[in-house]
Amino acid sequence: MRASVSELDLLHEATLRLLSRTGVRVGSAEVLDLLASVGVRVDRRAQRAYPGEEQVHRALASAPRSFALYGRATAAPLIVGGENAWIVAGGGSVRVLTLDCRYEPSTWEHLRQFNTLLDALPNIHVLINQVDPQGDARAGFYKRLAAEMLIGTPKPPLFQAGDAEDVHAFVEMGVAIRGSRQALRDKPIFMTGGNAEPPLYIPAHVAELHVAASREGIPSSVGDYVMMGVTGPETVAGAVVEINAIQLTALIMSQAAQPGAPFSYTCFGGSANMRTLDPLTANPQSLKLIRLAAELGHWYGLPTYSAAPVDAKMADSQAACERAVQLEILLDAGVNLIQGPTSHMDQMMLSSFVQAVIDDEIAGYVLAAHRRPEITEETLALDVIGDVVAEPTLQALKFAAHPHTVRHLRADLWEPRVFIEDGFLAWQAIGAPTVYERAESIAREILASHCPEPLPAATEAQIREIAGAIP
Repeated sequence: MRASVSELDLLHEATLRLLSRTGVRVGSAEVLDLLASVGVRVDRRAQRAYPGEEQVHRALASAPRSFALYGRATAAPLIVGGENAWIVAGGGSVRVLTLDCRYEPSTWEHLRQFNTLLDALPNIHVLINQVDPQGDARAGFYKRLAAEMLIGTPKPPLFQAGDAEDVHAFVEMGVAIRGSRQALRDKPIFMTGGNAEPPLYIPAHVAELHVAASREGIPSSVGDYVMMGVTGPETVAGAVVEINAIQLTALIMSQAAQPGAPFSYTCFGGSANMRTLDPLTANPQSLKLIRLAAELGHWYGLPTYSAAPVDAKMADSQAACERAVQLEILLDAGVNLIQGPTSHMDQMMLSSFVQAVIDDEIAGYVLAAHRRPEITEETLALDVIGDVVAEPTLQALKFAAHPHTVRHLRADLWEPRVFIEDGFLAWQAIGAPTVYERAESIAREILASHCPEPLPAATEAQIREIAGAIP
């Protein structure tokens, strides 16, 4: 059951009170000046902004209710907003569970392998770098990640950014593909964003990269991963208000930088094991938090972005359960971009090739089940039921022999690749494979044979030059 309008209104009013009393610390003098220019009360000495109801309402009126995300293509964009839901890969795991069942630190080669795998999986629509390669302290890390993503898949990517300079480099890469800044603005290839530091702090580099992206017309977000009981209140309502304060402040920043800039309301969050203070991402309390925060973002009419990581440590039944339940909850809350259903496990630190394939199957399963059935005279099938009841030639196969069934057979068909629908004897005849074994086989086949659509060689070289050397 979704939150009531009165409950959402109460959360909104509480957020306005929090912003008035406590405000949000913004580490950038430049962005504080920008906020002051649109009427936000600021305390430059304390680096705090105190957005008011007027600035919030003005920003909500200015922000688009949806935006298009194209990837390298120039047709058939993903429309982010409304009731649309898209699955986002990743991202940024520091460990990988390999196909040989070894836990290894993430490498650049793992990143390229995941790009190939995720490019081939049909229910993954947007890619973040699935892993953060470890042991590489050279400058330009996020630029090199972005280059690998643009080169490795034509699907739209969501780039991590370290600062505004990264955003400018991303734009230059996009221009290399589109041909001009205006063409990139008209048909954005990628999204970007950074993360606040709870409670109620947007560091300078995050505020400035968010403003830079907004000025370029690049869809942008500011995550704020609140851990209930550690970096936020233990209560769901209190944690949602804390998240909302950051989101409304980030919204005002984006619209002050460029009215009409595409913005996604980001509702990340979780709780903690209070015995150890380790993060929990998929326990029931965490699910209540992200659902309520997502419902609030949806209530504002903004495109919403959330995450569905799991706490499982390997590709097992816990991972499958946590993933499926989170996906269903976020879809029911109206989330437009759902990050994580590609083996994002162990408090977001671990990625598995096999679980990525299983998660793609789970995503397809849940998305198919979530689509509303069509109700028309044709689908009500009253005459068809009458035919089967009355027609002797249909008695043996019943509806299976009626033309109506043939007409609608593929209209809402979901066909599994990993899950097993065959009968017991048919399953035994092919060796009685487990879901894990089937997923492993698919992953190996994709990595051995799939080739993502390449960029023209000159464009790839230009992108690599903008990013600097890539290992």
